Amino acid sequence: MRKPLTILGSLTLTGIIGLLFFIYWHSPRYGGELSISGLKEKVEVNFDMYGIPHIYAQNEADAYRALGYVHAQDRLFQLEMMRRVGSGTLAEFLGKDLLEIDQFFHTLGIPKHAKESSAAFLSQGETPWKKAAEAYLEGVNEFIQRGILPVEYLLLGEKPRPYTIEDMHSIVGYMSFTFAMGLKTDPLVTRIARDLGSEYMSSLSVQTLPEHHVIPLNYPDSLNSNLSPVGSTLSALLGNIPVPLLEGSNSWVIAGSRTKSGKVLFNNDTHIGFSSPSVWYEAHLEYPGFSFYGNHLAGVPFGLVGHSRHHSIGLTMFENDDQDFFEEKLNPANANEIMIGEVSYPITSRKEIIQVKGEKSIEFEIRGTKHGPIMNSVVKEIGNLTSNPVTSWWVYILEPTKAMEAIYKMNHAGNIQEVADAASLIHAPGLNIMYGDSLGNIAWWAAAKLPIRGEKVHSKIFADGSDPEAQPKGWYPFTDNPQSINPESGFVASANNQPDTLRNGVFFPGYYYPGDRWNRIAKAILAKEDWDMESSKALQVETVNETHPKNAQFMLALINQNDFESNSAVLQVLQNWDGNHELNSNIPTVYYKWLYHTLRLAMMDELGEDGFKAYLETFMMIRSTRHFLTDAENRWWDRKGTATIESRSEIISEALKLTLEELSDQFGKNPKDWKWEKAVVAEHPHPLGSQKPLDKIFNVRTEAIPANEESINKLAFKLSGAGIYKVTSGPAMRIILDFADVDGSVSVLPTGNSGNRFSKHYADQKQLYAKGKYRPQLMNETEIKNKAKGKLVLIPSN
Repeated sequence: MRKPLTILGSLTLTGIIGLLFFIYWHSPRYGGELSISGLKEKVEVNFDMYGIPHIYAQNEADAYRALGYVHAQDRLFQLEMMRRVGSGTLAEFLGKDLLEIDQFFHTLGIPKHAKESSAAFLSQGETPWKKAAEAYLEGVNEFIQRGILPVEYLLLGEKPRPYTIEDMHSIVGYMSFTFAMGLKTDPLVTRIARDLGSEYMSSLSVQTLPEHHVIPLNYPDSLNSNLSPVGSTLSALLGNIPVPLLEGSNSWVIAGSRTKSGKVLFNNDTHIGFSSPSVWYEAHLEYPGFSFYGNHLAGVPFGLVGHSRHHSIGLTMFENDDQDFFEEKLNPANANEIMIGEVSYPITSRKEIIQVKGEKSIEFEIRGTKHGPIMNSVVKEIGNLTSNPVTSWWVYILEPTKAMEAIYKMNHAGNIQEVADAASLIHAPGLNIMYGDSLGNIAWWAAAKLPIRGEKVHSKIFADGSDPEAQPKGWYPFTDNPQSINPESGFVASANNQPDTLRNGVFFPGYYYPGDRWNRIAKAILAKEDWDMESSKALQVETVNETHPKNAQFMLALINQNDFESNSAVLQVLQNWDGNHELNSNIPTVYYKWLYHTLRLAMMDELGEDGFKAYLETFMMIRSTRHFLTDAENRWWDRKGTATIESRSEIISEALKLTLEELSDQFGKNPKDWKWEKAVVAEHPHPLGSQKPLDKIFNVRTEAIPANEESINKLAFKLSGAGIYKVTSGPAMRIILDFADVDGSVSVLPTGNSGNRFSKHYADQKQLYAKGKYRPQLMNETEIKNKAKGKLVLIPSN
């Protein structure tokens, strides 16, 4: 008996040693010395306790080459997924199940646009941003050629091809598409308008309502420039994309007149789909004349968010409407032409090849008109709505992107005017650029190219492509864009809500949120003049929404309380709700299920299951709910196909009855056991985590977090009847910086800085994030080097 046990022990020990060697072999290099081709001089990379690289170089090219290398060793597989989404090559890498997504992106035009943008980028000549980007590319490719690839490639039996400028622009295209809310919303709004009519439309917030909160504007006469130099449904289709979608964000910048230190206080938390790894990669670059701490997308050399010692930039989604759909009229005499007025225009056609892993390649035809590509075949909702060609007119693909130039210039800006000039280069997607500096300036610019629409065009209903009055009429100048520079209020803030009327008199349409977050932020800031880091932390992680309690109280007033006498205690608690989403509370558990059933009972008979699901996933649901409930003339309450006319009170009462029954079955008969933490699931999914048992290896699951809709600390989920709410997105980082102490700035990521499963920094921030805590963003060289947990020295290869 002893001998087999000895053999088994030996095998176990051998297996453990082999596993440890495998992990070590596939882990990123955080120390030692490496020879890197192309370097001019030695570069020192110090990794802090959270694996954030602090890169010290003697010149710009070496700094970006080093960044490319360390970024690749931590995030190469994430880069792979993002470039393949944007380039329409997922099927080549992951198989035929992703073919529909590739066809969708090719039809939309992102791969074609990436080629055009790359050609324009390279044709500029030897610009600083081109040289920096090419150095970064060389660093990424150095790792691809000589580094130990992430284990995902081994599991898939694949190897990465070299990274290119075109890939970089494909990633920018992916980022731009994730902001394109029009594809989710406009087909649904068009269907409601055509099938149900204006009475049904009037109970929804298709456009911003008077009760919603708008961002005040403050146009400057001049800027202070004294800073020292330095196939299935679309929802199902998008659900299969193996990278997160960028969804929303908060940012506010407080002037020194309202801070304890007397200096600008900068805050930013971008809201992005949960994923493992999370989206942002933090890196700190130092070389003569440049010092910058940035948050980077995989494959992008410049920080979309970040700060120097003199200025800080952040972003939120503008949510402007930059995509219109034209229903075309075919020429009766020639089916390959469309008509605009009395003039005919050709329908174009091109063919693209999509490679499919393990199978023959697919030749794919893309047809389009002067308005854009025809989308019927790749968006089911459009194909089901009309047999006429429907084209997508999307600002992003109308001209090459200058995103790389803009971001580089913002990173390297010497003053507020240079940031404004860089922001003006961004044509799409629409971004709110937030700004603060050491001189006391605060600013917000809505960066986008805003189209002038014809008077007959409703921005969310398919336009008549044959109407000459419906054609795009040009662009508003950037100087008319929403902005606020050093306002008297002492703060600027954006939270994806509607900007006020522009100085040209236009109330520009968009997919804006109702402003609950913005209002909460604004009220808090205006109530104090001694803001500091600690009070900013408390505000940034707040989970209070003021509208939900009003909805609950309104619904309670419409039911017969005697019908729910056995549940009077829980209804009384709901009546007194302050809108907080504490995990030990049962109120959100009751409220969200009740709201779901109320909307389902009211709307599914008109919209059908797919249409109702689509409605729940648009911005419209969030900003329509209050108006929907309180509209006395709301036609949605009456069920189609019944002899009686159902009332609002009947629907809301029936929904509450279902809610209480289902929660009793789900969590037990005692409402005190219906705690919110039991209903919330928080998981950061990896692209391979949809396959068992890989989910246990790659996905990062955390303890329950206070999920909510439209609180400042927005941890969003999809309403459903299941009664379990999976958090799908939230702050992708939380940054706070006081210009009185730049070295003391803080942040936190949802998972960790590395996307390598065998790195100790794969998920080392998940508990901090879940608990609403922070960690430092180090910039002090002495502190960084004294506290470094690893030093990687990169030397020029001979």
